[in-house]
Amino acid sequence: MSVSNTTVSSDALLSFCVSCFLKLGVPADHAVITAENLIFANLRGVDSHGVIRLKIYTERLEAGGFKADARREIVSEGEGFALMDAGHGIGQVAGMEAMKLAIAKANRVGLAMVGVKNSNHFGAAGFYALRAVEGGMIGMAATNAGPTMAPTGGREGRLGNNPISIAIPAGKYPPVVLDMATGAVAWGKIFVAQQEKKKIPATWALDRNGLPTDDPDAAAGGGLIQPFGGYKGYGLSLLIDILTGVLTGGGFSTHVKTLYQNLQSPSHVAHTFAALRIDGFMPLGEFRRRMDEMIELMQQCPAAPGVDRIYVPGEIEHETEQRRRSEGIPINPTLKEELSALGAKLGVQPLF
Repeated sequence: MSVSNTTVSSDALLSFCVSCFLKLGVPADHAVITAENLIFANLRGVDSHGVIRLKIYTERLEAGGFKADARREIVSEGEGFALMDAGHGIGQVAGMEAMKLAIAKANRVGLAMVGVKNSNHFGAAGFYALRAVEGGMIGMAATNAGPTMAPTGGREGRLGNNPISIAIPAGKYPPVVLDMATGAVAWGKIFVAQQEKKKIPATWALDRNGLPTDDPDAAAGGGLIQPFGGYKGYGLSLLIDILTGVLTGGGFSTHVKTLYQNLQSPSHVAHTFAALRIDGFMPLGEFRRRMDEMIELMQQCPAAPGVDRIYVPGEIEHETEQRRRSEGIPINPTLKEELSALGAKLGVQPLF
């Protein structure tokens, strides 16, 4: 952590975000859910999806792209599925409601999926998938996004940096949580690099001419994210867009608006959530023991030269969360200034 960073407790940061959302007319329970999602990301070290997004959320709420008072509606439903229209409201609100519905249905029938259309940016996907783990289930959350990646061989945006998260309970170990986007990096990490005035790896992004760049300003100034693994990342991003946008009747590909453009317009983002009851396959206790064995097989693998420790997905984030709950969340100087200005503008008690 840079010595110039300011450390803030997660409770103080959560209270600040909630206060900002309340000033913008967001209902109290919705303000808490949205703020919790942002702080969840910061706690787990995924700062690209944390309070760095508060300013753009504020701007979209003020411009009308996010509807603070949106009404959600279930437009079709069965025992193991449902489709929700989010009414162009805040993505976290629709996302949590849909995840809870998927869990409730899975409790009855074993496996359930809920799709959401006409939504917006929903933050960190792991936030939702982990809700299923709390009930001894496997959880999945996925979303599409505005086009910031080209298909393999292309040079114009056709797909979003579409993320997916799958969370799986274990026994004595923390849950295994795969929470990944299909691009080489999240846009938020490029924005963090801009704020910290650091170069980025040349494998992260393309400039406006479709050429790899290590300059975060060139990437953010009309460039594109590179898919991870070349055509494999492209293929997975395409499938997520189909299972969210195409399947729900929502926006997909270029029909989805990016978070930072056309702030007054709905984004037409779509999500999919699923929950699976493990005890339909075996007793939960037995599954937890088998998961512990799987985790240990990974952790105890002989390490390559220069590698101190082998992790499973979600383990680094879990340890980061434990540390940041105790020590606080680091805020870089640029973000500190941005949050201070935002608080002053909204008439919220200063955070710093």
